[in-house]
Amino acid sequence: MNNNQKIKTIMILSFAFLFACISLYTIIPPSPDKNADISKNFSADRAIQHLNHIAKAAHPSGSVENEKVRNYLIEQLRLMGLRPEVEHSNHASLYPKMLTGGDMYNVIGKLEGTSSDHAIMMSAHYDSVQQGPGASDDGSGVAALLETIRVLQSGPPLKNDIYFIFTDGEEQGLMGAKEFWTKSKHKQKMDLIINLEARGTSGPSIMFQTSDQNGWIVKEFAKVAPNPVTSSLLGNLFEIMPNDSDLTVSNENKIPGLNFAYGDGWTGYHTPHDDVKHLDIRSLEHQGQNALAMARHFGQMELNNIKKENAVYFNFFGVVISYSYYWIYPLTGLIVLLFVMVTTFAVKKKGATYKGLGMGLLAILLAVIASILATVLIWMGVNALWAEKMTLFSGAIYDSLYYQWAFLLFTASICFLIWRKFHSINEWEMTLSAIFLGVIFLVLLTQFLPGASYLFAWPLLVSLLVLGWAVWKNKMDKISSNSWLLSLISFLPVVLFIPLLKLLFTFFPISLVPYLMLLVVWLLALVFMHCKQLFQLGQWVPYTLIGIAVVVLAISFFRSTPNADRPIDSNLFYVVDQDKKQAQWVTTQQPDDWTKKYISTANISNIKAILPFNYDKKAWVGNAPVRNYQMPKIKLVKTKKKQGNKRVHIRLSGGTDVQNMYLAIPDGRVQKIKIGKESFTIPSTMQTFYYKQAGVPKQGLDVMVEIKGEQPVEFTFGAEQHPDPEIRSNRPSHLITSGLFDESILVIKRITY
Repeated sequence: MNNNQKIKTIMILSFAFLFACISLYTIIPPSPDKNADISKNFSADRAIQHLNHIAKAAHPSGSVENEKVRNYLIEQLRLMGLRPEVEHSNHASLYPKMLTGGDMYNVIGKLEGTSSDHAIMMSAHYDSVQQGPGASDDGSGVAALLETIRVLQSGPPLKNDIYFIFTDGEEQGLMGAKEFWTKSKHKQKMDLIINLEARGTSGPSIMFQTSDQNGWIVKEFAKVAPNPVTSSLLGNLFEIMPNDSDLTVSNENKIPGLNFAYGDGWTGYHTPHDDVKHLDIRSLEHQGQNALAMARHFGQMELNNIKKENAVYFNFFGVVISYSYYWIYPLTGLIVLLFVMVTTFAVKKKGATYKGLGMGLLAILLAVIASILATVLIWMGVNALWAEKMTLFSGAIYDSLYYQWAFLLFTASICFLIWRKFHSINEWEMTLSAIFLGVIFLVLLTQFLPGASYLFAWPLLVSLLVLGWAVWKNKMDKISSNSWLLSLISFLPVVLFIPLLKLLFTFFPISLVPYLMLLVVWLLALVFMHCKQLFQLGQWVPYTLIGIAVVVLAISFFRSTPNADRPIDSNLFYVVDQDKKQAQWVTTQQPDDWTKKYISTANISNIKAILPFNYDKKAWVGNAPVRNYQMPKIKLVKTKKKQGNKRVHIRLSGGTDVQNMYLAIPDGRVQKIKIGKESFTIPSTMQTFYYKQAGVPKQGLDVMVEIKGEQPVEFTFGAEQHPDPEIRSNRPSHLITSGLFDESILVIKRITY
């Protein structure tokens, strides 16, 4: 390679690198503007003041801290001139393995419009998990809505009513949202919903989910979204993955809606590090800008007949491109036709051979298999040697970025090493083979995951048009040396795939990232003409990439020591049996150096054998001193025998310091149960009946159970308080609260009726 060729190669690769950097820059959340007019603009600095009150401590549903947050919301809404309502009810839902319930308090504030013919619902949940204060999940959403109200109040009134709904019990199973959409007097008024969420402590606010028939709402979002980050692929993936948010419930009720969340900083999710200190204020700023823009825009619109055909959509350099699903099949058909034509004429003009195309396809498939296999094996080794101990209960892992970069570098080097062996393949054969695979992916996505079709459709279309032009103009031998054409071919694959891969890397567990190397290999094959330019720089290129990957993994190894800033999981809780007058320390994790002070590694049990809760999880136990804790009052109201069965009516009351109540009744004898006003028939497959109640209502809770047969039956009750001061105060700083029941006190009592 002469100097001129080297300059061209470096220029082509520089363009591709520049495209990648710019596309990644567009998904960085905006910093707060210190000079902005706060009467007209969202201010993260003001929202953070709300967050300092909301995220002082963990505030799960049913807790005293949850009530404090609720009272703060009510106070702030009143100060801003709204008349807040609290909708209180006890929720209950029957699942295959247990019945769950919760004492729910949804807080509602209405910003009245000038017309009131239509209404928008803006929602965020104000409860947290018991492991952390929930500054991001979902305190940031709550604070963003409070600040949005302030800005809207300072301007002219909107046309439509806006209801700000702060739901309770999201972490317990979307309980507050379910109560709103089944019982609220306001539910029929809602034309559209905007929901705010978080699954981390940083990153851009992504519009990651919509309702069905989203064509109109996506187009309107695109008109006003500040710094939009979105993809219909994410919406499709969220539909098929086992994840839920409050928008899930409104979607089930066929209400048009948009869901926003940020998801980087996963290691802080559902931990004590989900606090104000670890929150990236840019994420709060972006979340708030989205909320304010949506409120202003939809607040002025006619909201009649807003359900339209679903759309494909994605962000592209600060704008959102969208088009109807109707266009997917014609576009796919056009690309298939172009592929057949370009390939046929390329072979006729001897730019490629069918044998060469087959060999190119083989080269790509070998690279896919080798890359996935290698990265899976590397991850298995790394995980066994040091990464597993740095993995948290949620699945998040410290230094995931290092592992992702290592996988990418190994994959690129494997592609280069394999493809160098296929000397007989020319650039056209390799590129057309990659396009052939892309066409197969496109056809499959068109049928099964249409929101992802754009990822392949537009890069393939541009590549085929450029290659088709070269065939038509008889410039097939010139294209690989034409810097501008190569840059044009690489532009769309890079700017569409790179930011999306970044988002997928953020949301996927690291153990699944190796399988995303399929996309990376295909992307490299599609821009094979660039890769060949890189080959020509020297034999050292793939080995250099391997060396860098090894260095990256070595850095992660030397960083794999837990400390106060990067604490690892530890689980310990206290169980006292009032009837047996015995107490135990319990952990659901292999005892670590700290928990070994309380627990023997040889004394193994199961949670279901210890607690009245349907959680089939291994547990390690150790003897503990017996302490005196009070159960909530369990009053027998009456028993009644009827038609060979027994009806037991009990009333739970008191226990303001109790976060959760549990009940287990064995031997498949529970036939029906009524919790407050909710009645359920229990399936015969539930041999042991389990019930979990989040919070005991202040006015008490009536539980009526119909038992098969008249013989006595034992009810096992459990009461959970949180936290245990001894566990919390003695936990070392490099360990973090994790898992169910951690730092809890559980009191067990049995009553026979």
